[in-house]
This record gives sequence, C-alpha cells and structure tokens, in this order.
Amino acid sequence: MTKDSLKRKIKEEGLAGSVLYYLGRFCSKAELALVGKWFGNHGKLRQNCIVLKNRTMQDMTDNPRAFYEYLIQNKINENYQIIWMVSDKKKCEKLKCKNVKFVTAENKYGWSSPLAYYYGAVAGFFFYTNNTAYLNFYHCKGQTTVNMWHGCGYKDAAKDNKPPAGKSMMHFDHAMVPGPVFVETKSRYWNCEKEKILALGYPRYDWMLHPSVSRGEALEKLFSHKDMKTVIWMPTFRKSEVLISAENEIELPFQLPALESEAELKALDAHLRECGIFLIIKKHPLQSGWSLDEGAYTNIRYVTEEMLQKSGIQLYELVGLMDGLISDYSSIAVDYMLLDRPLGYVLTDLESYRNTRGFVFENPEAYMPGEKIYNLEDLKDYFSHIAVGEDPFKEERRRLLPAMHTMPKKSGYCEALAEYLNIK
Repeated sequence: MTKDSLKRKIKEEGLAGSVLYYLGRFCSKAELALVGKWFGNHGKLRQNCIVLKNRTMQDMTDNPRAFYEYLIQNKINENYQIIWMVSDKKKCEKLKCKNVKFVTAENKYGWSSPLAYYYGAVAGFFFYTNNTAYLNFYHCKGQTTVNMWHGCGYKDAAKDNKPPAGKSMMHFDHAMVPGPVFVETKSRYWNCEKEKILALGYPRYDWMLHPSVSRGEALEKLFSHKDMKTVIWMPTFRKSEVLISAENEIELPFQLPALESEAELKALDAHLRECGIFLIIKKHPLQSGWSLDEGAYTNIRYVTEEMLQKSGIQLYELVGLMDGLISDYSSIAVDYMLLDRPLGYVLTDLESYRNTRGFVFENPEAYMPGEKIYNLEDLKDYFSHIAVGEDPFKEERRRLLPAMHTMPKKSGYCEALAEYLNIK
C-alpha cells in the first residue's frame, strides 16, 4: 500500500469505507494463508466441481457467464457442482439453479469468504477472466485452471504490467485466445509456453453469433427506439480515474476520438439522420470524463453496463445485432470480424498509442480490415458506405480471418471448450 493509493482510496470511499476495505483485504490474506493453504496441501480434489469467476464487481457476465449458460442448457450441472465467485451474492441468487452455489469474492470492501478459498483450493476446474485474486493460489494437485481472459486486441501490455524477463505473472494451465496469430502475442505477454494457449475462441462469441433477441427488441428495450440500421461505437479508454496507465498521457480535444468538439458530434448526428442510421456509443467502463446530453441528438444514444443488466441483454448479444462497428485498438474489433460486417478503426491517436502503450503487432494496421478513420469526414464516409450497402474491406476481412480466428468445429465455442476439457 503506497501513500498515493491510500489517498485515492480515502477520496473514493471516505475514511470509514477505506478502513473497512483495508480490514477486508487483511482478513482475505489471513484466510488465504490459513484456509487456502491448508486445503491446497491437505484437501481432496473435487473433480466434479467447477468454479467460475469474472472480474471484480462485474458478476455473471462475459465469458464465464456464456460458458455457465451452456453448462445449464446442456444439464451439465446435474453432474457437476458449479461455484460462482461473485462480489454481490444478492444480485445473483435469482439465477441460481440445481447444483449452483454463490460465494463472496472481492466484495466492495475487498473481502473474500473463507468458502471462496476452500473451493478455489479443491475445485477440479477454476475458470476466470481478469485475475484469480489468489483465490486458488494454493490448490490440490490435478486442478485445471483456465484463463478465459477478456479479449485480444492490438494494444500491448502496459510497460509496468509486464513480468520480468523469464518470469510469468500468470498461473494457469490454459489461456484462451481467438485464433492462431494471438498464440505468439499472448505467450509473449504472459511469458508462458505456447502450448498453454488455446486458440479456441471465446464462449461469448456464441452470444454474438446467436443473440437471444432481435435488433428491434433490443432497441425498444434499451432506448424505446424503432428498429433501423444500427452501428455501435466502442472506443477504448484514454483517461481513467481507476487505473494508472500510459493511456492517461494521451490528450484528445474531445471525449470521442476523431471528433474535435460537440459541434462536430451534432454534425455527425445530422449525417446519421440523412443516412437513416442509429448510432449507439458504448462507454468503456474505465473511461472517465464522459458527458453527453442525449436530448440534443436524434440518432445518437449511449449504452452503459447498468442499462444492459436492467434489460437482460448481454453486451455481445447487442454487438451481434449491429450492422457495423467502430472501434480502434480494442479487442472488440477483432471479435467483430466473425460477423463479416463493416468495420471502422479510429486511429486519430495511433502514434501517441505507439509511443505510450505500444502494440502487439509491429504494423497493427496490417491486421485492421476496415476503414481507417481520422476525422469527422472519415466518419461520415463510413456511415455513407453502410447506408448504401458498400463494404470495401470485405475481401481483406476474409483473407485475415483464418489467422485471427479459429472457427468452432461443432455447434459453438462453449461446446468446443467443454469438449477440449472433457466436461460433459
């Protein structure tokens, strides 16, 4: 704990909240040393036990949630006990099924239940996305730990996040990536053997390829809006109040890259009306300094994680309904290639990113099969092409697809993972 981190925590949580947070972290470390270590060394492996953990305070979403739904739909929970490690149990209990249990891990005060360390130690399978939070740091011999991760894009690891040469900071048996080209980039990122990288794609791709709602239903639920051609814009974060990163050094004139001002956003809104296109802007959860008076726009709305949760629509279902995607260096641009629809890459700060964060590819643009956008006029051109059905990068997407993605052998990505791990 540094002096700066303590000041930031007190500013966020107040003095009482900060005391509870550091008390929770202390208790969790004690539980790891006592409960986790004892059961890791002396417990009995429960091969028919599956642990699922998403990132802190984002319970039951993303890849673990998609895989969980597959397990339930295929009645695999009748043969396995499924343990969800969540920050807020009350929000999840209504989704409980047979042989499914919720235990507290990394709640808002940083505390994890002793049960979390117990199941982390004895479970036959431990699936996670962002990090394990040391919940299975001690575990029985024979446990299979799977890093589902949260996406492979173009950004390199932050320089202060890279492990020392010859040392891996990730402890897993397998880590998932979309396709062959990312085996090299991620094995380098994690300093691990290439054999540990599974190029099977992500479970959430099943949502994207087979959404449970129609576009019209989604627009009505989220925005009370009529059905029409729709594009989603998902910029990666530049400024963050919760993460110290190289991106914070990047200065942009407006909250959206490629635009100079609110006046340009209004001009884009007018162009969208002419094209008959609705634009959804998805704020990155780490982005700060965001503001948008939606009442000033007719064809532009933003969507938040809270809105999606309330509507019961998963983000990747919404993405799967879109006629086009605008992004930049984010993994969503890689994921969207599977849909074979128009992509736009906003590269206004490409050189700033190269000099601060860096890229996993020496020439990232060679792996971007879509329109390159630098300003308002480029944005207008992108939407004009979609309006009339033009798709100038279709052949380039198809050429790159085999390197960027592994197509599922059977009915989906969840099934491919379950089959690989012999979970049935």
